[in-house]
Amino acid sequence: MTKKQKASGQTTGIRTTHSKELRLQIGIHSVQEEVSNVVFEISGWLNTHCVEENTVGELELVMAEVLNNVVEHAYLYAEDGEIDILVRLRNDRLRATITDKGRKFDGPPPLKVMDVENMAFEELPEGGFGWNLIRTLMDKIEFEHKNHKNKLTLTRNLTGKVAA
Repeated sequence: MTKKQKASGQTTGIRTTHSKELRLQIGIHSVQEEVSNVVFEISGWLNTHCVEENTVGELELVMAEVLNNVVEHAYLYAEDGEIDILVRLRNDRLRATITDKGRKFDGPPPLKVMDVENMAFEELPEGGFGWNLIRTLMDKIEFEHKNHKNKLTLTRNLTGKVAA
């Protein structure tokens, strides 16, 4: 339980209950090598806090896909772009927020429905699977473009409590 403080420094009688939130905050440039390194760092951090191995692997795929999209589409491979990543763990939920100042993104595209089982390999599109993968592996996707920034927040419910 914590007490809220007024600007004057006096405490009020209001008490709120907060679960401990673990945070990992990282800033990288829009460079492929940095994307690989940060995905590895996030995975290690999640493992440290006892997130299930399969879940960590799925989150690696999601983070790699999202960050590679930022490098490719928001910054057009320019290596001086800034990407801010905030990963938060609280109880049985993980939230990852990715923010960039690259080209404006209008949000995740509509779900692509493709009958890939009945398509010849040559007929398969080169891209377009990433957002389907992200939608499949995450429980909630939120996006906003505000003040010249793209902000994507991904939420994944976890099966069990995380270790502090």
